Amino acid sequence: MTQYTFKQLIDGAWVDAANGKTWTLLNPATEDALGEMPYGDGRDAAAAIDAAASAFPAWAAKTPYERAEVLLNAAEWVKRHHDDLARLTSEECGKPTREAKAEWQAAINLLTWYAEEGKRIYGRTIPARIHGRRILVLYQPLGVVGTISAWNFPVYNHIRQWAAALAAGCTVVGRPSEYTPRSAMLTAQALHEAGAPPGVVNLINGEPDAMGKAMLKDPRVRKITFTGSTRVGKLLMDGASATVTRLALELGGNAPVIIFPDMKNVEATAKAAVQWKYRNAGQVCIAPQRFYVHSRIAE
Repeated sequence: MTQYTFKQLIDGAWVDAANGKTWTLLNPATEDALGEMPYGDGRDAAAAIDAAASAFPAWAAKTPYERAEVLLNAAEWVKRHHDDLARLTSEECGKPTREAKAEWQAAINLLTWYAEEGKRIYGRTIPARIHGRRILVLYQPLGVVGTISAWNFPVYNHIRQWAAALAAGCTVVGRPSEYTPRSAMLTAQALHEAGAPPGVVNLINGEPDAMGKAMLKDPRVRKITFTGSTRVGKLLMDGASATVTRLALELGGNAPVIIFPDMKNVEATAKAAVQWKYRNAGQVCIAPQRFYVHSRIAE
């Protein structure tokens, strides 16, 4: 039986928090304790950034085919442990096992997709105005990418960030929600056991403010991706302005449901709308926020 490791992954080693602190992870459905998770601070983030920066040149120098092999191996690892992974995600997140299985299937799909897409970073040739001049656009790996992800989709939110960055030749420092850290730790284990060199994938868990600031202040972190609240997104934008750090922000959704009078099956539509409204306790970016129903079919 595979042993799952619920610690931070820094420079290829599973470690506790530098400050020795832990966080009691709870099952939100039962409020039972699931275990003690390392709960670090800026020191852990700094160590992970050091490792990612050191690993970047060698990882960027690998061919897309070599990087793809690691991602594909990770996808196979997830396939082998799919049921276990879904159970562990369901326990910490509270979502039905069926939806947790769907998330891990999405992880398989994304790892496979980006493994192949990395081979198609072609660049461009641009016609020049002057004879004898050649203009080429070549895409290069950016560097260290910091990821901060939310709890509502604890697998999907980070794996789409990690898979894309790794396929492009970047190294990763990931900070998941402290409410659902095990799902990210399992993803890190998949990539670690798939052959990702030390420092290429780093996973930290701990104080959001301290870890976020460590990413913002270190110029070696060339981009930060964040899924979460608008309030935190604004803080990241403000901090990124000091270092001109690139940001990719997903700050929730704005989801009206518009019902036109030519709707063929009102009852089925109403039932579907309720299902989407309450999916994941309403914590979905596309959960309906308001309904506009034409007066002819309002009743």
